[in-house]
Amino acid sequence: MVSPTSLAVTMSAPPPPSAFGPTVDVRLSYGPLLIGVFFNMILFGVLAAQQLTYFQTARKDPLWMRILVWGVFIVETANTGFDMYIIYQPLILTYGGIPNDLPTLFVTQPMCVMLVAFPIQLFFLWRIRTLTQNTLLPGVILLFALVAFGGGVWTTAMVPIVAKFRNIPQLYRSAEVWLIASGVTDICIAVSLAVALRSKKTGFAPTDSVVDKIIRMTVQTGMLTALFSILDVVCFLTLRGETVNFIWNIPLSKLYSNCLMSTLNARTHFNRRMDVGVSGSSGGRQANVMLSGTGVSMPAFASDRDAKAQETTTFGQEDTVHVSEGQLQFGGIRMTKIVERV
Repeated sequence: MVSPTSLAVTMSAPPPPSAFGPTVDVRLSYGPLLIGVFFNMILFGVLAAQQLTYFQTARKDPLWMRILVWGVFIVETANTGFDMYIIYQPLILTYGGIPNDLPTLFVTQPMCVMLVAFPIQLFFLWRIRTLTQNTLLPGVILLFALVAFGGGVWTTAMVPIVAKFRNIPQLYRSAEVWLIASGVTDICIAVSLAVALRSKKTGFAPTDSVVDKIIRMTVQTGMLTALFSILDVVCFLTLRGETVNFIWNIPLSKLYSNCLMSTLNARTHFNRRMDVGVSGSSGGRQANVMLSGTGVSMPAFASDRDAKAQETTTFGQEDTVHVSEGQLQFGGIRMTKIVERV
């Protein structure tokens, strides 16, 4: 028989320790990381499909542009592998342990975002310079991009110093600089490209339709990356001590790269629309449309009676764009390459 005293002692004794260590609620430590990695891998699949499309359709791009595209893809492939290990380490290798040290490869996350975002932002600044023939506006936006790049370098350098989850608040200052400047850069690029493209509208329905679509893509993609940057920094600063911000931060580089690739791959679609629109408007005759660096020159279609007559309005003199039978080129770049920001 068990005495009442010994039974009371047994019932009041603490439960034996788990074979896997103490039970800890890791939902707000590893949960956002896992969700962010899920989004990142899904977007990598989209990026791989876009990369294949680019390989098949854009073989005439200049060498520097192809280097940019493939360089971004290589970084993104490495980033996907790094992120898989970032979540594999705490959930498998150290399963059941108390969240303490940051994953070993955690430093690669801000580094990869920085290495992808900055070149893509420079690419769209080049687009703005090409469209506007103005160096002041892209130069001002470049300052914000450089601040964002510096903040990314600062954050990357701080990660090994922080090293532990409980020290993440030490990243607040560098993350503020990085993400706020990056968001401002993306918004400025989107708005600048939209305004510049709007100024290219000529009243000629086929080209105006294409320009309208490009403007919509510009605003949508540019604002998307800016939104994720802003959500990242807001969650980082308001939910202090948690990792909810990584839902937005981990897939951020994939958003930049997918915006770049959707911009480049959309050129084929826009060219088809240009071909159909010009053919329908001209009745099969040749149309000559010229966009200068600062404006548009639009010769009227020649009729049988007035084959040599032209009605031309010229707003600029550099980087003339020629369209012949629906093909539009801008300083050696097709009209559909004058595409939106990421």
